[in-house]
Amino acid sequence: MDPLQVLVKVVVVVFVVSSMLSIGLAARIAEIIAPLRRPMWVLRALAANFVLAPAVALAMAGALPLDPGYELVLLLLAFAAGSPLLPKLAETGRTDLASATALMVLLMAGSVVVMPLGLPLLVKGMQVNPWRIAAPLVVLMLAPLVLGMAGQRLSPQAGAKLLPALTKTSNIGFIAVVLLLCGTNLPALLGVLGSGAIGAAILFVVLLFAGAWALAEPKPAGRRLLGYATGSRNIGAALVTAGASGADAKAIIMLIVTGVVGLMLLLAAAAWARHRAAAG
Repeated sequence: MDPLQVLVKVVVVVFVVSSMLSIGLAARIAEIIAPLRRPMWVLRALAANFVLAPAVALAMAGALPLDPGYELVLLLLAFAAGSPLLPKLAETGRTDLASATALMVLLMAGSVVVMPLGLPLLVKGMQVNPWRIAAPLVVLMLAPLVLGMAGQRLSPQAGAKLLPALTKTSNIGFIAVVLLLCGTNLPALLGVLGSGAIGAAILFVVLLFAGAWALAEPKPAGRRLLGYATGSRNIGAALVTAGASGADAKAIIMLIVTGVVGLMLLLAAAAWARHRAAAG
């Protein structure tokens, strides 16, 4: 394997694990569980991510002259919710971190259930192994999150000492992930120029964000949070599923392109929201 690709994987793991540990140490269990006790909040989130997203993907596949590989990518992403970047987007946009964490966990669990059921219905011949999707989510995200929460309860003083270092590691890892994703995939990004893929990726993310904004509770912070959660898809889960289903290289490139484009758009939206909050 290319050493640079190995570095990307290592940095992603460091970022995700340090982020989940720091969230677990910082967030109180009651604060994370509280949003999940609001049935309409949960229903809106599930509808945006597992009804709206597939509907947008199907509509775009039917209306736009897209390559079949890119149509597959849209459908994969439509069912892959619960991005590990959601808490970081929420933090950047000054949105409630506990609610973002609750939403991330809810949507990750939903993806493990919905992807194996929904994809075979829309993609002929596709078989999805639920454990291959669940394993990285459980090992890299849920386990560190639970470990952080346990550490907070068992040894609050030790957790408080570790938290600044983990937060710093997470922030550095996040910057490194963005730079490495853009740098290592620059040829792929340049290679699809003129193919309509980047335009379709932008349209997909914008439609998901706008649709989630309309479905969310009528409060700006809640609208932004659901927009980040719906616009940021779980690229890891989608890549695992694409590899297991034998997707061609073009589909993988399209998947990476959409992930990078979506991340840039949502980071810009979160930074703008932060700037407005600071100015106001």
